[in-house]
Amino acid sequence: MFSCSNNDDTTTDTPPPIVHTEKAYVYSTDGVGTVPNPKEYYEFTYENGNLVNVKGRFLPVFFQMFNMFFSELTTQLSYNGNKIKVSVLEFAGISKHDEYLYYMENSRPQKVEYYYVNKDTGNSPIVYTKTYTYEQDRVEKTSIKFNNAANTEYATTYYYDDKNNLTKSVMLETGNGVTYQRTTTTYSDFDNAANPFKKLYLINDVFYEKSLSANNFRTKESVVERLNPNSNVPPKISKKTWTYKYDTNGQVLLYFPVP
Repeated sequence: MFSCSNNDDTTTDTPPPIVHTEKAYVYSTDGVGTVPNPKEYYEFTYENGNLVNVKGRFLPVFFQMFNMFFSELTTQLSYNGNKIKVSVLEFAGISKHDEYLYYMENSRPQKVEYYYVNKDTGNSPIVYTKTYTYEQDRVEKTSIKFNNAANTEYATTYYYDDKNNLTKSVMLETGNGVTYQRTTTTYSDFDNAANPFKKLYLINDVFYEKSLSANNFRTKESVVERLNPNSNVPPKISKKTWTYKYDTNGQVLLYFPVP
């Protein structure tokens, strides 16, 4: 299920990755829109090779069925030994914000604790803990366990091909000891370019998912199934595609001049 990659093939087919991604259109990263919007892009700041600040974030819009991108919102990353704290800051005047505390080993996350910080009352109890299991230098499983009465858990298993590209993930959602939903996602149409998301994986779930492959998938299909035998809800199927732009070396361009 988890096979080793061929290092010779990787060296031949994949150009060297860029050192730092400084800007990225949401069109290129999140697949939003049909063409890049010149006003909607992330900005990344680094110190000593570490990502320390991200400008831009999506937020749900009240009474709408979509999220909206706000270029002024920031996310800050701070480093202390084997810990990385990710602070998802809000607009001025909002008293609380989300924080994620990552525990690292060999430059990869082993555990993350999610909580929120209130300026007046301090840190909340931990909302959930996510753990990571690795095999052959790749993440094999993740488990998100919520601190709630139902003992809710989201357990995801990841599958790869012999080129170290993520081909499938299966997430099982469990509550009160019963697995009630399964989400199966397949990834396809990979290019041969280096993956520009390797240093951006702590920002959000979209970037993390993209960072897991050696190259870049351009098609993602998901099927969500209710597992209750008495349920009449049909599976929910979704598909998203990306049309990346490449430079003369075959590297993905996440940001480029647009008319």
